[in-house]
Formats: sequence, C-alpha cells, structure tokens
Amino acid sequence: MQARVDEDFARELLHEDAAVLGLDGPSALVREGLRLVHQKAREQAMAAAYDEFYANSPAPLPDGVAPEDAP
Repeated sequence: MQARVDEDFARELLHEDAAVLGLDGPSALVREGLRLVHQKAREQAMAAAYDEFYANSPAPLPDGVAPEDAP
C-alpha cells in the first residue's frame, strides 16, 4: 500500500508523532495508522450490530449495575 500525504504533515508525522509513539520510520507509522483504522471499523461494526439487535434501543445493563440517573 502507498499513501500520499502533504509534505508538512509527513514531516510532522515523522519527526514528532513517531517519536511520541515510539515508531521507527514511515512504514511503522503507516502500519499503526492502518491498525487504528481497522480497530475503529471493528468498533463501529460492533456498535451497529448492537443497534440492530436491540432495535436502536439502549442495551440492557448487566445485573447489579445501576443506571447513571439512579438516585
């Protein structure tokens, strides 16, 4: 896979973000970015499955868990 990014953004990614995240080089940045995109997609798919299963109503709370608005 290849991606084209603005030169300034690429510089910021490589010199600032990569260091903060402990990533070594452009390939590691791209892999981490793709991993995060994949994770977000899985989370959204799971949320959509919950919505479909519960017909867009809130999922029930587990036994012993009080709702936030409980006194």
